[in-house]
Order: sequence, then C-alpha cells, then structure tokens
Amino acid sequence: MIQQPSDKASQGDSEARRLLKRAPNSYVINQIYSLWFFLSSFLFTVLITRAVTTGEYGVYAIIQTTINTIIYIVALGIEDATVTFVPRLLSEFGSGVASQLARYLLAIRLLILFMTIALILFGFPLLATGIALIPIPGSATVASTLQSPLLSRFSIPIALYVFGTGISNLFSALCAARMRMHIVLVIGSITQGALLLAGFILLTLGWGIDGILWLQALVALLNALAFVCWLAPFLLKGAPHHRLPLKNIWQIGISAWLTNLATGALFKQISIILLGVFLISVENIGYFNLSFQLADAANLLLVSGLTGVGGSALAAAFTGHNHQRFGQTWQALIKVETLLAAPVLVFCLFNAANITNVLYGSKYDPVWPLLTIFLFFNLLVRLLGTTIHQSGLYVLGKPRQVVASQWLGLLIVIGVGILCIPIFGAAGALIADGVAKTVAGILLLIWIAPQIPSGQRREVLVFTGRFMLALILAALPCLLWHPKDRILLGISGCLFIILCLGLLWWIKPLTQPDIELLKGMNPRLAGYLRYFSRASKDIGPGR
Repeated sequence: MIQQPSDKASQGDSEARRLLKRAPNSYVINQIYSLWFFLSSFLFTVLITRAVTTGEYGVYAIIQTTINTIIYIVALGIEDATVTFVPRLLSEFGSGVASQLARYLLAIRLLILFMTIALILFGFPLLATGIALIPIPGSATVASTLQSPLLSRFSIPIALYVFGTGISNLFSALCAARMRMHIVLVIGSITQGALLLAGFILLTLGWGIDGILWLQALVALLNALAFVCWLAPFLLKGAPHHRLPLKNIWQIGISAWLTNLATGALFKQISIILLGVFLISVENIGYFNLSFQLADAANLLLVSGLTGVGGSALAAAFTGHNHQRFGQTWQALIKVETLLAAPVLVFCLFNAANITNVLYGSKYDPVWPLLTIFLFFNLLVRLLGTTIHQSGLYVLGKPRQVVASQWLGLLIVIGVGILCIPIFGAAGALIADGVAKTVAGILLLIWIAPQIPSGQRREVLVFTGRFMLALILAALPCLLWHPKDRILLGISGCLFIILCLGLLWWIKPLTQPDIELLKGMNPRLAGYLRYFSRASKDIGPGR
C-alpha cells in the first residue's frame, strides 16, 4: 500500500515530538558529562604540572595548542551540519536516510583526516605554508607554531590523537542529533577516567610528557573505536537511496566552520596580537587571559550541556517547516539558557573582586576589574540568546547571516581594539571583544526575529525582564558583604540562591503555557516549576 503524504507528515511530526521529548534528558546527561570532563581535565592538568618541570609543561602546552588548532581547521563544520540535518531527515524520512547522511559525513571526515595525517607525518612545513596563505587574521601565528621542531618529534602521537578525536567529535554530534547523549556519557566518562588513572601511573613511573602524549593518542583511538562499535547498528541501517541535500549541507558546514573559527579562536587571538602591537606588558596580557578564561567558564558552566542538543531540538521542531513549533522551541531554549547561565554570571559580576582574591590571592587584584567588564558583556550576549539564534538560522537555511555577523564582529574587534587598547590597555581589548560579540548577537536577533511568532518574541522579552529583576535584587547584598575565603564565598552563593528562589516565586517569570510545554517533556520538572509561573490571565494579549 502506498503511503499518503499526509501519513508521512504525521509520522514526521510524531518522530519530531519524540526527539523533542528526549531533549531535556539529553541536556541533563550532556551537562553531567561536561562537568565531569571539565573536572577530569583540570585534575589531569594538575597531575602533569606537579610531575614535570615548567619547561616540559611548556612543551606540552605548545603541542596541545597545535593539536587543538589542527582539529579546529579540519572540522569544516561537519558537526554543525550533523546536528542540523540528521534530526530533520530522521523525522521526515526515517533512520535509514539519516544513517545514509551519517555514512556520507563519516566518509568525508575520514578522507580529511587521512590527508591531515599525511601532512602531519610528512609535511608540517607544507601545511604551515598553506595556512600562512589563508587571508585571515592570525594565520601567520598558526603557521609559525606548526613549524616548531617539537611537532616533528611528536608527529606520530599527534597524528593518532587528531584522528581519534576527529572521529569521536563526529559521533558525539551524531548522538546529540539523535538525542542519545547517554552514549557520550558512558564512553566519555570511562575514557576520561582511564586517562586520569593511566596518566597518574605513567607520571609516577617517570615517563613524562612523552608517555602522556602517547597515552592521549591511544585513549583517543579507543574512544573512537567504542563509538564505532556502539553506533554500528545505526550506521549500517539500509534504506532506499535518498538524494541528500548536499548543497545545503555544505553551505551549513562551511558557514559553521568560518563562524566557529572566528568565535572560537580569532576573537581572542586578535586581541592578544593587538595587545602585543601596542606594547602592553606580558603581565597585563596574562591578566587579560585569566579574566577571559574565568568569564567564559562562568558563562558556560551550566549550559555546556546544550551544545549540540539545542541545535538538534530546533532542527526537529522545524520538521515540516512548522514555524509555530520552531518558535516554541526557540523560546524554551532561550529561557533555559537564561535560567541556567544568568544567575552564575550575575553572582560572579557582583563578586568579581571576592572571587579573584579567593582563587588567586591579592597579587592578582588587577584581574577583577577586567573580569567585571567581560562578565558584563558575557551576560548581555547570553540574554540576547546569541547561541540559540545562531543554531536557529542554520536550521532555517540562513547560514550566510551567521557568518556575516561574526566576521563583522571580527572587524569590530580590530577597530575598537585599535581605539581602546592605547587608552585602557587590557581592559580595552576586553571592551573590543565584548562590543563585537554584542553587535553580532543583535544582528542575529534581527535576522531571526521575523521567523518567530510575535507573541513568543514578546514573552521572551517579558520573561527576561522579570528574571533579571529578581537576580539583580538578590545580588544587591553582595555590595555590602565581601567574603574573603572559600567558605564565606560559598555561604554568600547559597544566600544568593535562596533570595533568587524567593524573588522568582514572587515575580513569577514563567507562564502557564511554559508549564504545559514542560509537562509534555518532563512532568516532574513541570511540577517543580509551576510555583514560578503566573496565571494565563496575567500574561496579557497576544499569546
């Protein structure tokens, strides 16, 4: 019997709803793994720094920076294309067609990785020459790094690590696209734990940096092999050959690659280059780097679990070009990001001086004004919903707008940096970076707003205003109390949370439609949050 189009549309909506229903659990699982990854990576770094000399650690840092740069360059946005298109194909055509796309992307990734390995083993100078020819800021710095003699000495473990990590990153994105993050949690947790244990043993035996680099390469390969074994049933699923939207896939992939290159590496790299050009002291550049890292950590601490999952949820929601469901998901994701990230950023903003003093001591007091500046801009960018707009525009087939906004931001970093760094020093670099990200976020909002129903846009604005009012009122006592040790700072954080909960119960930023949406995904969570929602009659017209 021939299946009618309406039946296919109904099945697509059903699969999309299933994916969206799994999204909250996928976020929680991914967040747990992200926190474990941050903790284990920190402990691994502590192990290395305590076991080797500062010179050896410098060698290790150079090699790790190079490895991360290579992984960034060869990614080509394939992970972003995966989380954008796999949920859509899975909903509209079934797992067989989604598997076909996964195999295609895996073949492309393998081809790129084999070429990269050949260059690492036999042609680092050639690779450096090629990167130097790329007409983007920072390419010369990357090229000079690749010509280091250290890379030739460790070329084999570097090549194996890049290969294993490249495969694992793609499969992690595939798990996010299918809302199966428990796979990443199990495999990632075991391999990170094994890395910690084996690293401790090797360093105790005196194997040093050589042993660590070979260990990381072996663990990366085992990690990739575990993903292959677990996902093999999905990858091998057969289906009638379907014509994949390759043009759209590559438009998303290359656009995401250019965007990630700008936001993930070049914004900070250009700021550091400008600080050097204007002869800012190495000490102040260190303060800049520390404040940048602290603000980013506060910004990402509780929302890193949305990486991949958020984009997949938007892609599933847009199945059948359903703008209403897309808008609901967009609204829900922005509210979730604000709920999770804004309290941390506001608390750190009001306690920047206390946090830097407790963590690093009085000798790092110059860091806290810089941290305050960058925390403010990070909070502003988060409230704008920049990351959600970016994923949403990919799903809507508008990747060029994302690239345009971020590369315009790159030009703003250069322009504002040239104006501000001679006057404000390291603070000028942070202002330049913050202004650039804010402008990019505003542009993304302007471009995605016409695709979102007006009532949902207004509700996000009302929610943000109510929620931020509660946070600011809860943080005001921090202006009077300045804890000077970890215990008192922890107590201050607990009091801030208690005040936030009380004020949120009073202000009620959520709505009844929010609770109804949550009931379809996670009834238990909806039961807890109903105390923070106002009745439908309080929402106003336009809903």
